[in-house]
Amino acid sequence: MNTIADIGTKRLERVLVNDKKQNPSKLCQVIKSDVFEILKNYMDVESLELEFDVGEEGVEFNIIVKAERIKQFGSIS
Repeated sequence: MNTIADIGTKRLERVLVNDKKQNPSKLCQVIKSDVFEILKNYMDVESLELEFDVGEEGVEFNIIVKAERIKQFGSIS
């Protein structure tokens, strides 16, 4: 039997998922920017593509990175 808290939690999850579906390009740009900042410490990033799908089961991300070279460890800059 679902309690009021369980019902409220499920409603909030649906609202949050729907909110992310409403503006996926903004979410995609923010994540892409964060991932780029991390990866540039390890490689010379030529291009970065990010795709995601929001569903009832969760979020699936696909990241495709093309890099010119991987930087040597110990010389990250």
